Amino acid sequence: MELEPGIHQLTFGREPIPGIPPPNAYLVVGSKASLLIDCGFDEEADHQERMAYLQQAGGPPVTELLLTHRHQDHAGGAALLANATGVSITCHILERKAIEGDRPAGRAEVFSTFEGGESQNLGGLTVQIVHTPGHTLGSVSLFIPERNALFTADTVLGVTTSIVRPSEGDLGLYVESLEALQALNTRVIYPGHGGPITDPASRIRMLLDHRLRREEALLEALANGPGTIKALREAVYTNLPAGREKLAEEQVQSGLNKLVKEGRAALRDGNYTLA
Repeated sequence: MELEPGIHQLTFGREPIPGIPPPNAYLVVGSKASLLIDCGFDEEADHQERMAYLQQAGGPPVTELLLTHRHQDHAGGAALLANATGVSITCHILERKAIEGDRPAGRAEVFSTFEGGESQNLGGLTVQIVHTPGHTLGSVSLFIPERNALFTADTVLGVTTSIVRPSEGDLGLYVESLEALQALNTRVIYPGHGGPITDPASRIRMLLDHRLRREEALLEALANGPGTIKALREAVYTNLPAGREKLAEEQVQSGLNKLVKEGRAALRDGNYTLA
C-alpha cells in the first residue's frame, strides 16, 4: 500500500517469529528512478505477490534492491527478484558474505556495496544511507530528508525490541546507533516489521530505556556474585515464556560482552563477575 506519495509498503509472507508481523519491504518512487528497500523471504508465493505489486505500482522501473541487513526475512528473496527483473543488489560491505550465501532460489550476487554516508537522488526524493550497526554489524537505516522519513529495518521496531545476537551484532554499537537515529529528530519511522511509528522520539527513548533497565538488572545480578550465562539469564529474565531460553541467553551474552568491553565486568573460570 502507498503510505505517502512515492513511498509504498510491501508486506508479504509469514511471521519470522511467533508474534512478530511479517517483514516489510518498501518501494520508494522518485521522478527519475525507483528503489526497493529489502525484499522479504525466499518463498515463491511471496515473490509472486511482490512482483504483482511492483508491476502495478507505476513510476520508473526498479533498478536497485537495497538490503538493510543479512537476515532471511529481509534479504532472502533477493535472488528471485534479481533473476526476474535484473535489478542490482546492494548492501553494506559487512553483510555481503552472508547475503551471497547459498539459498534455495540460488546465489544472490551483490552488484555493489557501501559503507554508510552515501546518498542517491531518485528525483525529488533523496535516499541517504546511515550505518546503524548493532542488530547486525552491517545493518543500515535509510533517511529521506525531503520527507523527514526514516526506514530502520530491525534497528527500531514498533512491535517489540530488537534482538542483538553476539554472533552477528554488538549491543554497545546498537545503543550508539539508537542515539544517532534519535538525533535525526525524524517525523516518521517505517520499520522492518509492523506499521509506521508516528512518534519516533518516544519510541527510541523507550528502546534506550529498555536496554538501560536490562543492563542495570544484569549488573545487580553480578553484584550478588559470579555467575554463568544460564544463571544470569534466570536472574534477569523472570517469567520467561517456554522456548525462549536460548534467545534470552544470547541477549545476556550480548549484554555481558558490552560490560566486558567497557571494563565493568570480567570472565573468570567460566563465570562472569563485576570487574
